[in-house]
Amino acid sequence: MEHNCPHCGAPLPEDASFCPHCTQSIRERQPLKIPSHLWRKGLKWVLALVLILAVAGGLYARFGRETPSAGLPAGDTTAVILEEDENGMVTVTPDLLREYFPLLAGLNFSTTSTTSDNIDDYLMENLQLANLVASRGSYGTDEERGMFNARSSGTRLCLLMFDRNTHLMGYFIGEPVQIEDGKWQIDVVSCDYDFTELYEEQLAAFEENWAADFSTYIPPEEIESSGAVWFLNGYNTGKGPVLREDDAQIYHLWALLHSPEPERQCREIERLEEFLPNEGRWRCYLLLDKDYNLLGYTMLDYQGNGG
Repeated sequence: MEHNCPHCGAPLPEDASFCPHCTQSIRERQPLKIPSHLWRKGLKWVLALVLILAVAGGLYARFGRETPSAGLPAGDTTAVILEEDENGMVTVTPDLLREYFPLLAGLNFSTTSTTSDNIDDYLMENLQLANLVASRGSYGTDEERGMFNARSSGTRLCLLMFDRNTHLMGYFIGEPVQIEDGKWQIDVVSCDYDFTELYEEQLAAFEENWAADFSTYIPPEEIESSGAVWFLNGYNTGKGPVLREDDAQIYHLWALLHSPEPERQCREIERLEEFLPNEGRWRCYLLLDKDYNLLGYTMLDYQGNGG
């Protein structure tokens, strides 16, 4: 019996399984019947996979995603002229900067090895944030000053200026430019950057575990036998042999210890005497073993004596 292609109508040879004219199959396709127990098993695997992906996505959102960088705030620049003394030292004071920025309340000025493009990284290593955390927000740096040796090549500087405790009004990060003998220029960027959130985050993390890091005191006479190979250097802010809870150097040392690369800030224990405080002050040092594990802390005065 002659029959035609259901797709194009062309006559088909007997027992044809496809049309030689349009190449379409002429056999009816039967739906594949999957046993119900296999269907249920496959559904369970699909649901399990969806659940795993959802959990993984949540964990990534909570822990795997990096905090967005604050960057370096943009703003107008002001050329600030600095003069070196007869010893080649350049000092930056609040009064000098107020000639350019009358609303200045406090500043931090020091050398830095940080090369980040995130302003928060510079804030976290400076005295302003250390004072704020130590005082629980009561005070910042006020009339602090800073200096650098103009005769040391490749000096990288960080100047941070504040008009309120948690508000950055300007900054300079980089190397100064010599414009003539004894005179240097830094181009300060004016900005409007509130770092209250950064302060609150650091305070919460600090209060959670700082006490454990400062629970073991190592007397100076026991440093040699303690196994200390490295040390982290505190501030020149101690006022006695007992480490006070409101001393800014506690936060400073805690932040160094818990930074991504604390070994970058460590110095050999043999150099400890090079970093003694000024007369009348006490400095705290965190002592670490050869693998950079914390051993404890010690306090030294300007002569290297303990309390």
